[in-house]
Amino acid sequence: MLFLRRRMDALVSAYTELGRFSGAVLVARGERVLFSKGYGLASHEHDVPNTPATAFRIGSQTKLFTAIAILQLRERGRLRVHDPIGEHLPGYPRGDRITLHHLLTNTSGIPDYVTTEGFTRIMGTPRTRRQLIDDFKDRPPLFEPGERMSYSNSGWVLLGEVIERLSGLTYAQYLRRHVLTPLAMHRSGLDDGGHLVKGQAGGYICADGRITPTPHLDNSNQDAAGALHSTVEDLYRFDRGRHRLLPPGPLADLFTPHVEADGTAYGYGCSVSPGRVESAGGTIGFVSISARYERDDLFVCVLSNFENAAFSAIERGLAAIARGEPYELPGARVFVPLDPAVLDRYVGRYSMRYAGRASTMDITREGERLMAEVHGLARTELRPMSESRFFARMKGEVELDFQPSGDVALTWAGREITAQRADPGPAAGE
Repeated sequence: MLFLRRRMDALVSAYTELGRFSGAVLVARGERVLFSKGYGLASHEHDVPNTPATAFRIGSQTKLFTAIAILQLRERGRLRVHDPIGEHLPGYPRGDRITLHHLLTNTSGIPDYVTTEGFTRIMGTPRTRRQLIDDFKDRPPLFEPGERMSYSNSGWVLLGEVIERLSGLTYAQYLRRHVLTPLAMHRSGLDDGGHLVKGQAGGYICADGRITPTPHLDNSNQDAAGALHSTVEDLYRFDRGRHRLLPPGPLADLFTPHVEADGTAYGYGCSVSPGRVESAGGTIGFVSISARYERDDLFVCVLSNFENAAFSAIERGLAAIARGEPYELPGARVFVPLDPAVLDRYVGRYSMRYAGRASTMDITREGERLMAEVHGLARTELRPMSESRFFARMKGEVELDFQPSGDVALTWAGREITAQRADPGPAAGE
């Protein structure tokens, strides 16, 4: 046990010392916590350390909680997952064809409001759920409901509205009463933007040892798609206690691979692969992942207040140590200078897909720097490691390999994605 803890601490400490992590981790097998520790600072302005009790925004891990709420309402006879959403949200466009199941599996065809151009400019402004819905409800559908999968935060906002209408409680009140309190998740919840949450970390970006606070994201813009904050300790309580929230059959529905796209199988609010269930999130200033390995009864949770942390690599490394598998300690990346003429080759617009959701990446040159902007994310620098290989920090760490074909092979938080060259983007900088 002590040997495992030392190896796990050495792994996470190595990432922390390289400026690639700040946050908290927890590893447990069954009822036994193998390792739990905080790293870095929750507040650099006030020199407050991260601990296992520090609360972090968990982004899209919220979706699993939303899915549980929907299935609880089904158990109470308030809905069926194949209900057309028009039965619960009268007047919603195409509400007779889109079902709750489509929303739960990202197969509704409703465009994702987070990836639309301009979201980062308004994300700091408080908005009501009605304003969020008005932002996307009249946009042209991407495809017919159920035709395929395209990850969309918009559907989860609609599910939050359904929960409120059927329960008579706000979304936050419902989770508090029916999910968080029953599992003693007392340090989890939703902040309303009007007050500070005691013990919650601030969000940052770390680059070349410089730690910068991220722009403000008002929590109202995440809603039932990503507004929860939690701790590694609370998420462990959730992992051990969720059988108390739903009977075995409905609980199994959460983790059934209902749909697959781009190599990702999706249940209700989580990714599913043989022997492993993953709930991950990325939002402004934070990234997170909780993974359950069924065969080993192993739970690994990594929460970070560095938006560009190596959270996925840390989770995989901790799981490997716990399972007695090979793993590697991280090393420092070495960057090289490049002639601006080389950078100009890569300027343009690229299209890519993940979990069925299409997005664009605009690459521009600013002086001697190559910059990238993926819609919904802040612009970031691409750091050259060779003439064709670059490194970036977006939601997690990204390595980009520019191919002779003009496409880009990306390794993004452990996932392989191909970005295809589209129309040339903005002109190179002076």
